[in-house]
Amino acid sequence: MNANASPQQEILAQLFDAVSEFVRLHDLHKTARGDAVNALTRAHVFTTLRQLDGYYKGVAIQFLYEANLIGSHAVAAAPPTSPVLALNGADLTGLSLPNANLAWAHFIAADLSRADLRGASLICANLSAVDLIEADLSHADLRGASLFMADITDANFDGADLRGALVAMEQLATAIVTDATRLPEE
Repeated sequence: MNANASPQQEILAQLFDAVSEFVRLHDLHKTARGDAVNALTRAHVFTTLRQLDGYYKGVAIQFLYEANLIGSHAVAAAPPTSPVLALNGADLTGLSLPNANLAWAHFIAADLSRADLRGASLICANLSAVDLIEADLSHADLRGASLFMADITDANFDGADLRGALVAMEQLATAIVTDATRLPEE
């Protein structure tokens, strides 16, 4: 490890190495939820996320997304990929990923409170039952996203595009919505 690396960078590097090994040596992409390799990888990811601050959580999530482990839509002509790793219950509080592409990602029941997702592409993302309390989703693209049963209390949706999103008007009444917010069709 680099002598100048911070403890957060070292923890992140260990996560990258471990997940890469699970993919390379144990065919993580071919595992089913609950089998030993999948469960061990998920446990490693969850343990690591609890040790990281918002910025490094963002780097970890971007890595998992780009590795097609939490769902994605990498090829336009192909169907979106299903998540290999379930992030149900993941501690993503304070996650910082402004302007990230997380289209088709699955974050079901994760804690994304106080997350910085300004300008992020969350097209068709599954955010069902997610805690988005005080999250910044200003100018985010949430077209077709599922916010079913998500807690969006005090979440900032200024300028966000929610067209086609699955979100109730009762939920939006608890969030910060402005004239610049594009609301779902009713």
